[in-house]
Amino acid sequence: MNRYSAFLMLGILILMGCQRDDICPESTTTTPLMVIRFYENVDPFDPTAPQNLSIREEGNEEYATVRSQSGNLIRYFRYTQDSLAIPLRTDNDVTNYEFTVNTPQASEDEPEVPGNTDVLRFSYGRQEEYLNRACAFKVNYVGLKIELEAGEDGSWIEDVQIEEANIDDQNQAHVSIFF
Repeated sequence: MNRYSAFLMLGILILMGCQRDDICPESTTTTPLMVIRFYENVDPFDPTAPQNLSIREEGNEEYATVRSQSGNLIRYFRYTQDSLAIPLRTDNDVTNYEFTVNTPQASEDEPEVPGNTDVLRFSYGRQEEYLNRACAFKVNYVGLKIELEAGEDGSWIEDVQIEEANIDDQNQAHVSIFF
């Protein structure tokens, strides 16, 4: 009888020492992406997709890539939708993106003709928010400001408006770009 009691007590002590897995649930809101909507300057109330838009961080050869809510990977190369979500840097207060419209399809037969590229400089403040032990921190962005730098071919972006200067979720558009 004492032997069974000792094993039972030992088992209870072992189970009490175990911890649940520290896995961040997918439903937890993490660092939000910045949502951008595109509008044609002629009809500024109807979202319009720029043709063959490509986005990459300035100085980076790779095109911007994000994971969609369904888990698919979206690569912003020759993208043709009227809105998108891109990440801002969490280790710096400035992120520079090159937005290239009319990006040509890469082909070995034809020389690559560059599209029209404008650079947008996003500056902001960062506020870290502790979520929990499994998810650690998320970064919210405050006081968003944007500077437009026209490309060599002139600017294809006519105007940029900040709709929401504080980015703490990705449920609405933060920036509107008119072309």
